[in-house]
Amino acid sequence: MADDEREQVWSATVDHLRTMIDSGRLAAGSRLPAERALCEQLGISRGSLRQALRVLDSIGYVQVRPGSGTYVRENIDEQPLRSWFSEHEQLVEKLFDLRTTVEPTLAERLALQHTPRVLERLEGTVDEMDQAAADGDMLRVIAADAEFHRVIAGNAGNDDVTDLLRSVLSLVGEERRAALRLPGQIRKAVDEHRAILEAIRRSDAAAARDITRRHLLDAKTYVHDYTARD
Repeated sequence: MADDEREQVWSATVDHLRTMIDSGRLAAGSRLPAERALCEQLGISRGSLRQALRVLDSIGYVQVRPGSGTYVRENIDEQPLRSWFSEHEQLVEKLFDLRTTVEPTLAERLALQHTPRVLERLEGTVDEMDQAAADGDMLRVIAADAEFHRVIAGNAGNDDVTDLLRSVLSLVGEERRAALRLPGQIRKAVDEHRAILEAIRRSDAAAARDITRRHLLDAKTYVHDYTARD
């Protein structure tokens, strides 16, 4: 199966599972059916299913528990933002610190070794995030944000640094869901993603690194300031 066709399969699977969760057919906290049963139900391969579940996990929709299965996450939208950030302040701080250490280096590297296919994928995520914001579809916004950073992590070199970032990104689902709900953050994230993309496109490694670093530091500062407000 070609890459484009495979992407369409798992994207459709993400949408299908999302509909099942949103409709209550898969209740919050419940365990998803076994892989074989889901594959048969959806008519897809295990590879497509696993990729779809990774996307849903990375955006905080499901939680993959090794040795146990995949579970629908509880909806954090029911908790006030300031309360959520206050309760998870140390986790959010550590995640931003790790990402700020690793991601600028990978963006810098990708600017020097990108391919037309990678640029196309990054541009697609930025356009998707922009359209999802216009549609008011928060899940698509979050998914596109996660995919943008995942594409950079997956194409900037297969080494320990890239593997570390992949591990970090797997932890930021709930943080991403909460942070992007802050006033003005979606528009800001779209604009900054586009600036990172353009720096990579013109092979400006220094700009790609600096814009990525500023993007993450600004988000960390904004979260901190928002939480500290009365």
